[in-house]
Amino acid sequence: MLYQRRIADNQIISAKLELHLRGSRYAGVGAQLLGIVGLGLAGFYSLDVQVMLGWAAALLLLNLWWSRRVNRILVAGRHFTHRPAVLNELFTHALLSGAVWSGTLIWLDAYLSDLIFYLCICVIVIVSVVTIAVSVVIRQAYLIQLTFSLGVIAMWLAWFAGDRPFNSGFAVLLVGLSVFLVVASDWMSGAFSEMVETSLERAAMSKDLASLTDSLKTRNLQLQDARRQLAEQATIDELTGLRNRRGVNIIINDELARMKRMLLPIAVIALDVDHFKTYNDNYGHPAGDEVLQRLADVMLEMTSRAGEFAARMGGEEFILFYPNVNRSGALDLAEELRMKVLGLKIPHEKSLTAEYVTVSIGVVSCVPEWELEFDDLLKTADDALYLSKTNGRNRVTAGESELSEPS
Repeated sequence: MLYQRRIADNQIISAKLELHLRGSRYAGVGAQLLGIVGLGLAGFYSLDVQVMLGWAAALLLLNLWWSRRVNRILVAGRHFTHRPAVLNELFTHALLSGAVWSGTLIWLDAYLSDLIFYLCICVIVIVSVVTIAVSVVIRQAYLIQLTFSLGVIAMWLAWFAGDRPFNSGFAVLLVGLSVFLVVASDWMSGAFSEMVETSLERAAMSKDLASLTDSLKTRNLQLQDARRQLAEQATIDELTGLRNRRGVNIIINDELARMKRMLLPIAVIALDVDHFKTYNDNYGHPAGDEVLQRLADVMLEMTSRAGEFAARMGGEEFILFYPNVNRSGALDLAEELRMKVLGLKIPHEKSLTAEYVTVSIGVVSCVPEWELEFDDLLKTADDALYLSKTNGRNRVTAGESELSEPS
């Protein structure tokens, strides 16, 4: 589907008006000055010098005033805010310009020879032809000027056809030229209109695309943030804020490989809440969830250094991972964790182990060899945890295995 932006008619007219005013500000005034110089030279030897200079000065001031007026209109943006009023000013100026040229020629008729008189007509024709290039954007203005200059002159020559030898011929010539300029102005005005509309469409499209690009950038950032949050949610246990099993799988292989390269010990602590099903049955699942959250806070506090982490593997089962911790250090950490949980003094009246919530813990520590997998460590820690449960719960047990013990 092609992108197409519809430009309002008033925007097109305002843009054409601006283009017309910018052209008439200098080029249009320049064409008028060319005519002033031409007619001034033609009548210099036929009329009083002061009269010709006064006429030239008056037209010059009129054109300079118009140029200044156009500047003010453009600076103030009145061609957008007061478009009808500016159009009326433009049409009035076109009428006066055309009337000045035809009136000047009629005035000079009584003083000029045939040759100079027809040369003056040629000068006015040249001005009209040159003006079409800068005034045809707003075609109505050009047609007004053409009508009151060449049109009036043609009618006047036809009316006084017998006063000079070539008045009839020039009248016909001016009518034919006027018809040609009317047709040419229609074609040129259409071309200018298409150019202006295309330019506005491209500008609007560029603006829309820039806005769309910014919107897409913002949306992309939002999507990236959403993906990051989803990725975090996929690796974080919603209840406790600890890593879940997926979160462990993502990071553990890299951490384990690092310890293998550095020949450093690692420790895994497996933890299970004693008689947790009984607790839920007695106090309710919301209370059980609160217990897990409080235990998670303790585990987060004890895994604050780089590389350490705690994770909820499911239900009331947790693990803690410690890099560069040997067997004795792991046992000390496990005992500290057990005592902190007991120190929470969370009542558990149905427990067969103690009056408060307790945990059973299994510990494994070793210097990992290259063929060692994390599942091997986890199995050893789970076996030790099972021994803690079978031996009375609320205790720490070190795993016995063929894993290399750290020195």
